[in-house]
Amino acid sequence: MPTVFAMQAGGGDDLSGARSGSSEKGKGVGMKRVCAFAASLFLMASSLYAADTTPLKLEKATPMPAVTGGDFDHFAVDRKNNRLYVVSEDYASIEVFDARTGEHLQSVLGVVKSPRKIALLEDKGELMVNDAGTASCKFLDAKDLHVIASVPLEPGPDAGVYDPAARIFYVGNGGKAAHAESAYVSLISVDKRAVVGRIEVPATTLKTVVLDAKNDRLYVTMRDKNQIAVIDLKQRKVERVFSNPELHVDSAMALDAAHHRLFVGDRKPGKLVVLNSDDGSVVATLPLGDTSDDMTYDGADGRLYSSSAEGVDVIGQDSPNMYHELQHVDTKGGKVSIYVPWLKRYFVAHTKDERSPVAELLIYDVR
Repeated sequence: MPTVFAMQAGGGDDLSGARSGSSEKGKGVGMKRVCAFAASLFLMASSLYAADTTPLKLEKATPMPAVTGGDFDHFAVDRKNNRLYVVSEDYASIEVFDARTGEHLQSVLGVVKSPRKIALLEDKGELMVNDAGTASCKFLDAKDLHVIASVPLEPGPDAGVYDPAARIFYVGNGGKAAHAESAYVSLISVDKRAVVGRIEVPATTLKTVVLDAKNDRLYVTMRDKNQIAVIDLKQRKVERVFSNPELHVDSAMALDAAHHRLFVGDRKPGKLVVLNSDDGSVVATLPLGDTSDDMTYDGADGRLYSSSAEGVDVIGQDSPNMYHELQHVDTKGGKVSIYVPWLKRYFVAHTKDERSPVAELLIYDVR
């Protein structure tokens, strides 16, 4: 929104020139100064708002002609080796790019049968990939992507988040894929390459796991329940469940830890629901592209990036309780994305379908 400048009456310089005893001519000059000053503020605010409403600019689209269809499912980035990875579920590949130039370096097949969440172990130069096809989490060498180890899990491992401080990869698995009424968040030690615990969650479909490291919590979407589980990592149990009529077929989430705000992407219809992350109360809602799969909150600029089947929505945060849409970008159905702050780049992957004759990596400059 445009920046609002307020002029406080009384004290300081009187810009109107209408002090006690001033002439009518002085008053006229003063009023002209006020009008000119107000006009300059308006133009300044308008120009700032115009710049703010277009933070994404498409720089390049890199084709992936070998990917013949099916969804992509999440990114990982390796700053040290300048690599960007994205996994293709149905094509069963890991696509590798140069993170700076966007050049497509390789398409790796035959390593993971049905890849889902991917995460980087920077200190070890390894990737972790949840494989729904083999009910496991695979550890791969980040350079040549050969398998180092495979950790067995319950069927259907999908969502996950890595905590580098605890050195634990939290993975959602079980539930519907295991023909069970409950799912689990399994705790994988990245040093032992083994499951060291698991937390039962009363739902069959866990789609996104978000870490609140400061408060030792996980937030997990329980899609089949239209609820969000809050897990206490010290106690290793679900401490409470957020339930609200605004939550519906939720998937993508992001966290603003500084302001205690949890962003949730509804489906059917698409909607952004902003929750108080402490008590689950709804503080704001906003229309959003339907079928959102990835969200990134950038605290430095106060922006939320949400990618969905209908494109990317960039949401501006005016305050912890107020939000507005800055920009909507068509991404040819690209639902997965990642924002890389150190490059000021935003990446989206879309597949080959009726909207596009070839799969592509879309590279946006963030301004």
